[in-house]
Amino acid sequence: MVAERYRGAPRLNNNPETGETLCIGCNLCALACPENLIVVGWERDDATRRKVLTFFTYDTSRCMCCGLCEDACPTDALELTQDFEMAYFTREGAIWDRHRLEQGPTPARYTR
Repeated sequence: MVAERYRGAPRLNNNPETGETLCIGCNLCALACPENLIVVGWERDDATRRKVLTFFTYDTSRCMCCGLCEDACPTDALELTQDFEMAYFTREGAIWDRHRLEQGPTPARYTR
């Protein structure tokens, strides 16, 4: 059993009604991160005059799981889940893009 307040693998949450990401591209998570491992890319939509998220990368190999990025997010878009298996054979597997973050961690189920 994992402790209730444990912080592990990150996830980028979507709006359950529309399916769009909750991230508004404010870059507060990247500014709050002491390791500078979050990169947020956005562009302004001329029709709605709002920021549109273009890319979001998260380097899990350097993450301390401190939760400062999660606390800084005003829309609760970024969440640290309770999944703790984040080991990879290459460094490229540790850098999660927007699609991987929206999908969330896929824990392996081991049975006998």
